[in-house]
Amino acid sequence: MDGNLWLAVALGVLFLWPKRAQAQAQGTIELINDTAPIQPDAVSNPDAVPVTSDRRVFEMSLPVDINAFLYMIRACEHRFPNDVTNDACYGIFYGGARFSDLSDHPVMTGELAPVPLPDAMCKAAGLKSPCFSTAAGAYQFIRPTWARLRDKLDLPDFDVDSQDKAAFELLKESGAYDAIKDRDIEGAIRKSSKIWASLPGNSYQQNPKAMAYALDRFREGQVLYATTSRVEPPPLP
Repeated sequence: MDGNLWLAVALGVLFLWPKRAQAQAQGTIELINDTAPIQPDAVSNPDAVPVTSDRRVFEMSLPVDINAFLYMIRACEHRFPNDVTNDACYGIFYGGARFSDLSDHPVMTGELAPVPLPDAMCKAAGLKSPCFSTAAGAYQFIRPTWARLRDKLDLPDFDVDSQDKAAFELLKESGAYDAIKDRDIEGAIRKSSKIWASLPGNSYQQNPKAMAYALDRFREGQVLYATTSRVEPPPLP
């Protein structure tokens, strides 16, 4: 094969690979950090993304139970409490890699690349091998999901407030938001498990947590946000 033909083949591979990875990711539902332990780990993470009050404007407008539910998702998706209580999870990629450019999803900025997944995980998600995860941030948004929500909500970046807004939109789209308002937290978790693989009821072989664990994190979130949210519903029975 002459030099020009080799160059054409190489360029073709580079052009097609992102499209193939994106096509695979379109069928992957929020793949999570598979290194996350089920039991709490008391060691703090020194690489946390600094979070200040001006990056928390959106959550301050939400009811306590909504914030508690988002907290529960973060606690299930990441190492808890290591990367959750200090908000490091907003800058964590699938597999534990950190990213610092919050101008957009880290695959879109080019800071990180899609992570190949084991064949068994691809099969459980209904995908052919090889498949990839582009899950990033506090709610482990895959690239196509983030792109859709970013454009739908006109989000300016991938910072804390934008990630919270996008996750809240997924709660509304899935019906989980209405279940939370009706005080049906277990029902909301079941609806959300179709989106987040770490939640009880998900079958994607990514270490889904037990319902009791998820409810414990939700109740912790209620206590945490009871004094910070401006809209506070009556406590759950």
